[in-house]
Amino acid sequence: MKRKLKNTLLGMLFMGTAFKLIASKKSSGFFPLNTDNEKRLCDAFGCGHFGAPRGSKDHKGIDFKTSKSERIRAPFDCKIIRYGFPYENDKSQELMEIRGLNQYSDYTAKIMYIKPTLPVGATVNKGSALCLAGDISEKFGAPMTPHVHFELYKNGVLINPEPFFKW
Repeated sequence: MKRKLKNTLLGMLFMGTAFKLIASKKSSGFFPLNTDNEKRLCDAFGCGHFGAPRGSKDHKGIDFKTSKSERIRAPFDCKIIRYGFPYENDKSQELMEIRGLNQYSDYTAKIMYIKPTLPVGATVNKGSALCLAGDISEKFGAPMTPHVHFELYKNGVLINPEPFFKW
């Protein structure tokens, strides 16, 4: 009886683990923004993970470590809906907002510290070139790790993008 119970519990544990793995693979469906797919860790200006402290606020996205003019790729099938500036009084840094298409239509994203290469209205396939990385260290100095910032919204609500990328 104990052996049967043990096997049943092990089977349930295995099935639960298998379910978690399947769910994890399913949710990791975004294409990496750049070749290295490396998150910005911590530097003198803070950390690049979702929810990292930023004074009285929390970091609203994740930072992908980049080099200046590195090609940034679309995380999902999308349409470019606007360009703008992340800092009101500084036009040296740019952002883009994209809206997901097809199975990604519930998602919008903001990608900051970029150089545009395509016009507003362009549609881009998952994994295709979307823009170029800018250089945020030009604004804050060498101690800041060069990166692009990625925020993700589902149906207009900010969500943690980390589970959607394979690290």
